Amino acid sequence: MRTPATPEAVPSLPGQRASSARLPAAERLRWVPGWHAALVAVPTAALFVLGYRRRWICDDGLIYLRPVRQILAGNGPVFNVGERAESSTGTLWQWLLALTTWVTGEDPAFLAVGLGLALCTAGFAFALLATCRLHRGAGLLVPAGVFVLLAVPPFWSYMTSGLESGLGAFWTGLSWWLLTRTRRAQEARETYAAAFVFGLGPLVRPDLAVVTACFLAAQWWVLRPSRRGTVAMLASAGAVPLAYEVFRAGYYGILVPLPAIAKEASASDWGRGAGYVQETLGPYWLWPVVPVLGALAALLVRRTRREQRDRAPGRASLAVLLAPFAAGLLLAGYVVRVGGDYMHARMILPALFLLLLPVLVVPATRFTGVASALLVVWLCAAVSPLRAPFDVRSTPGSFNVRSSDVEGLGDHNPVRTATWVDNWPALPEGRAMLARAERAPGPTLLYFDAERRLHATPMRADSPYQVVIVGRHLGVTGAAAPLDAYVNDAWGLASPIGAHLALERWSWPGHEKFLRNYWVFAQWAVEHPPQRDLLRAGAPREAVEAARAALGCGELAELRESVRAPLTAERFWRNLTGAAERTRFRFARWPAAAQQALCDRPAGGRSGLTR
Repeated sequence: MRTPATPEAVPSLPGQRASSARLPAAERLRWVPGWHAALVAVPTAALFVLGYRRRWICDDGLIYLRPVRQILAGNGPVFNVGERAESSTGTLWQWLLALTTWVTGEDPAFLAVGLGLALCTAGFAFALLATCRLHRGAGLLVPAGVFVLLAVPPFWSYMTSGLESGLGAFWTGLSWWLLTRTRRAQEARETYAAAFVFGLGPLVRPDLAVVTACFLAAQWWVLRPSRRGTVAMLASAGAVPLAYEVFRAGYYGILVPLPAIAKEASASDWGRGAGYVQETLGPYWLWPVVPVLGALAALLVRRTRREQRDRAPGRASLAVLLAPFAAGLLLAGYVVRVGGDYMHARMILPALFLLLLPVLVVPATRFTGVASALLVVWLCAAVSPLRAPFDVRSTPGSFNVRSSDVEGLGDHNPVRTATWVDNWPALPEGRAMLARAERAPGPTLLYFDAERRLHATPMRADSPYQVVIVGRHLGVTGAAAPLDAYVNDAWGLASPIGAHLALERWSWPGHEKFLRNYWVFAQWAVEHPPQRDLLRAGAPREAVEAARAALGCGELAELRESVRAPLTAERFWRNLTGAAERTRFRFARWPAAAQQALCDRPAGGRSGLTR
């Protein structure tokens, strides 16, 4: 009988490792899984370390924490007591923070950083496991797209930040893992569980609905269920999002989180969006990587089509392979369409992650081996001193928020609420004035002048709040202000009035709507504010009076009623049935124009809606 060859007996060139395909089956099965485990474990551990070193929470991350504190205080998911405004873009993230804060009693800022890091790390691990599974029939795998995660600092920064980014990475990685496990004749409960997870995308972030749609379509294509199975699959995916949408419409009176209206998520500025993408790809030398990864993706698609045509058993479905590519391209197209974001790289990272998913690791061939070697060379150059660290404060179209926050706070790893409240440069004056306003004999409005100095003016006696403070930096102001004080957001993220201003100019992405002091005075100040305060505020008396009149007319008056009236069953129903119209409603930023459109229309005419 002929003795099987051992690994040492397999012929190879000098210095060349024997091919796994030429090893005996038993030896190959021992060697490849160990290598593939390292492909998952080593990059995941490295990303955890990189994310931990850049741990932080930003001002936008702090915005989530005031609603969390309001929920735990029994005031509901609101930013200010007595006004139903949904300031949290990531619904699941808000409620997850509320739950963990309630269980642990820990500072929610610290929890947001820790949870973000843990969830994002787990998401990267799920993604790598899933891609290994996708190519499981190909034998040896080599790293490819994972090098991008290891070379691009924004991926590390937004593993924390206090935003929903960590939860988004976890959901994406878990969904990809579930999708790669989808197979014909699988148990119904596995199908419905996966569909349920896919359906949570819009609650992680509304724009992730495109990922939900692509993954559900791929799942359906693989399973080809009956009509009844399709309905059950869609019901599993849509039950929680649809139930929450009914709650949102009835409770808040609109169909989307308030920041989506404030930032005009349906607007278009393709040129600015293209610049935003360039400001992400350019500084990190990503352009040379695009053709390499594109070629690998094309190779995988071609290989998968051939295997499906040959009906190779156990091979990946082409629909599964294409789903993250389609979702990533659609999401990137949306980011470009809306003009990007003011936070450097943040909005394009989910799309980039999706595009990388099928090529995080790839089957080992001569071509992919060369591509992987080129990517290793690129990685070494990208993280070397040859590339200057991208830690500038801003670019023409975006803002490096982490660099700015670290510099302003004097702390490389700000992870506590107290760090922000005690060290933010613009806050000491505000904290002192808040303390004085709380002790004042009557309600007090704190507002900023043109030089960003804070001043106080009397509020009307029937105000439901002792203190109203204008928040230019909403997160840290909300953290410093008591829960029973009203924080009047200047940018509309937590202000129903400010969010519904008409978009009349393009400026800093997501910050085009600034609620001027004449609107603030019209809502809160005494009927006849002191002339000195009007001059400081840059609010002419006639503008304040026109704004006050507009606030009491038409759809603007109804908008205020929808968020401030007691939430009776009738009010819930009126909010629910009017949510679509209310979501589209906009009014002119100039008080005289708003008054004319809302108050001076002919009898029976429509008010001045701007769509």
